Amino acid sequence: MEEIAMQEDQVLKKAMDEWERVSQDPEVLLAYEARRKALLDEKSALKRAESLGKIEGEKIGEKRGREETIKTMALGMIHKGIDTETISELTGLSQEEINSLRH
Repeated sequence: MEEIAMQEDQVLKKAMDEWERVSQDPEVLLAYEARRKALLDEKSALKRAESLGKIEGEKIGEKRGREETIKTMALGMIHKGIDTETISELTGLSQEEINSLRH
């Protein structure tokens, strides 16, 4: 099948001939393997960076979620008439942050 395709398509034949020629050259093979290794290393580094980015994103999301929950709780306490000092003690928010929520 390959022979038939090469007989009909000169471009494919030239490519196959060139591959045959360079695959016999040890220097070309070494260069090919080095390039292949570099591409695999790059792919691996990208996957690792993506994984680390995802973990970091989850941490940021969790932190923002906690902050929003605390602010929501503080707002509930404000609506219940609890004083700023007590809200600060219970939530860890500064009095300035609580006053900002009041407005």
